[in-house]
Amino acid sequence: MRFPKSLRLALCFLSLAAAAPAQGRDGFPLALTDALGRRVTVDEKPARVVSLSPAVTEILFAVGAGPQVAGVTEYCNYPPEAAARAKVGGFSGITVNVEQIALLKSDLVILSGDMHQRIIELLDRLRLKSFAVEPRNFDGVYQTIGTIGRLTGNTPGAERVVADMKAKLARAGERRQGRGRPAVFWEMNGDPLMSAGGNNFINEAITLAGGRNIFEDMAAQWPVVSQEQLMIRRPEWILAGDMAGRKVDTASYARRPGWSRIPAVRSGNIALVDPDTLYRYGPRLADAVLAISQILFRD
Repeated sequence: MRFPKSLRLALCFLSLAAAAPAQGRDGFPLALTDALGRRVTVDEKPARVVSLSPAVTEILFAVGAGPQVAGVTEYCNYPPEAAARAKVGGFSGITVNVEQIALLKSDLVILSGDMHQRIIELLDRLRLKSFAVEPRNFDGVYQTIGTIGRLTGNTPGAERVVADMKAKLARAGERRQGRGRPAVFWEMNGDPLMSAGGNNFINEAITLAGGRNIFEDMAAQWPVVSQEQLMIRRPEWILAGDMAGRKVDTASYARRPGWSRIPAVRSGNIALVDPDTLYRYGPRLADAVLAISQILFRD
């Protein structure tokens, strides 16, 4: 017998509703799709979470899931409270100690979709649940923060974090309003000379801060560039990551052969930015945008 279309749709809806687990007041069980396309079901609010990414660790503490964090990587140095958590290895997949994760009796492991695919199979063998995240832009970061909030039962905290980030970006927008877009060279590395292309958080942060990344047209994330290209593109500002106590001053750049002809060097427009705020897709990305806008548009 063929049922009317309206009845078939109703039966289909009822079938899907019956197949989906009924959520309790705390939002669990919860089924979400991760960055690798896997449908992951978390049956109840996880009491013990392991983070395999410094960015994820920052997000967990920011949304209010700090008490649930049982393990982190050796590179998870922010916030300071993360130092008190058990260490499960480094950030790359080959340095992660899966046995240590198992000993921590974790309910959920949150990891990188790009870096930790080989780890997932090992975790599956040990019946340890994992969820992969890998945002590519600011909108993806907002979504990731929301997802981590839901996965850990901290949705209100995640909403507050995202709202705070957007408020900071709005402040940066107000500062640049009515002003031009200064050309910016981000020095990723000095030898070989490397910069930021158009497909990464640094490029987006510079743009949101009101600047123009002079290598935004390059598809490579971290292109190797030449001094000749700098001469042609004439950056008005040079920004670099403050890594390993590195000191940057106009004199050091002026001593580089030919660099004294670059507008940024002639004007002394050279500044450092905390690299962790830009290289990690956490809440501090908004702080980086604010910092860059304050550099470019000093009142």
